[in-house]
Amino acid sequence: MGRALNSIVARMLALAGIMTTITMAVGLAAYFGAAYFQLQVMLRHMPPPARAEMTALIAHGEKASPRYFELFERYGAQTIDLSDAGFMLCIAVISVLAGGIVAVLLARRISRPIIAVAEAAAAVAAGDRAVRVAQQGGSSEVGVLIASFNRMAADIEAYERERTVFTAGVTHELRTPLTILKGRLHGIADGMVPATPAEAERLLRQTEHLGRIVEDLKTLAHADAGELALDRRSIAVDDVLRVCVADLRASAAVGQVGFVEAYAGGRVLGDSVRLSQIFLNLLTNAIKHAPAGSDIEIRSFTHGGLCSVAVVDAGSGFLKGDAERMFMPFWRAAKDKLDGHPGSGLGLALAFRLAEAHGGTIVAENRSDRSGAVFRVDLPLGR
Repeated sequence: MGRALNSIVARMLALAGIMTTITMAVGLAAYFGAAYFQLQVMLRHMPPPARAEMTALIAHGEKASPRYFELFERYGAQTIDLSDAGFMLCIAVISVLAGGIVAVLLARRISRPIIAVAEAAAAVAAGDRAVRVAQQGGSSEVGVLIASFNRMAADIEAYERERTVFTAGVTHELRTPLTILKGRLHGIADGMVPATPAEAERLLRQTEHLGRIVEDLKTLAHADAGELALDRRSIAVDDVLRVCVADLRASAAVGQVGFVEAYAGGRVLGDSVRLSQIFLNLLTNAIKHAPAGSDIEIRSFTHGGLCSVAVVDAGSGFLKGDAERMFMPFWRAAKDKLDGHPGSGLGLALAFRLAEAHGGTIVAENRSDRSGAVFRVDLPLGR
């Protein structure tokens, strides 16, 4: 009921009803006023005996008697005519004035929040991304418009923040290897650095690092645009996990980190290469944060039409507010920077986008039994 009363259509109908009511009220008031005025004029012009008789008939409530109409027709013919054009014009003017005032007041009330949205939109277009419109009207169309605008403004503001972080991250990640390449190549060109196979290998590593960053950025761009090509096939998630763990076992051993595996997953319809990227990025992140002598748990299981993979480490976990930001490209926790953990900040963002491309998601949370983090990938089961 509240929504119906708050809607613009209902208000327009109410305005039409108010205008009609005002017009009828003014017309009736004018009619009865003119009739009363006509009666007074008639009484002033009547002979005293007829006036006394007419007054007596009115006092006794005999306005419908034949004698009353006889006196009225005899002495009232020379008074004003209710069909007079001037009289009708007065009624029209009064109706328009009264109805116009009501219409202006109601129209201003309806248009005020719409004007506020228009002004806020102009402010956003001018660069003020933080502007919002105060909510007015519960569930009316105007309320829905304001809520939609505020969501859009918040999304634009968040996008601008992400774009700023993304641009700064790209600049930082590309500048380091490019600076190294430029400096070493200048040294070779000037004869200051010998062009040895070891030097060529060093430059090749920096080039490969640049290539990985560019490839990750390309994948992220395609995923964000919904244009990521996937070679979807029925794949046993456990098989992909075993290969990923085997590939990382040597690098984990360098940091004295082991793996504890528990597989009970199902089959999904996905791209094996992209799924490997998801799991490798999560496992690499776990290895980076796992303390020496600890184990990383890898569990797969099915539930509610989903195949889930959990990667659990025994590190220090993350701050509560970081859970929403850790999947942003190039975002890195302040603690990671202070601890000197390597990484470009693209791994988790890429894993998240690839999971979304498969119709799934990634959830991050801190462990409840001890310190550490849990990253769970949820993918829809397939045949």
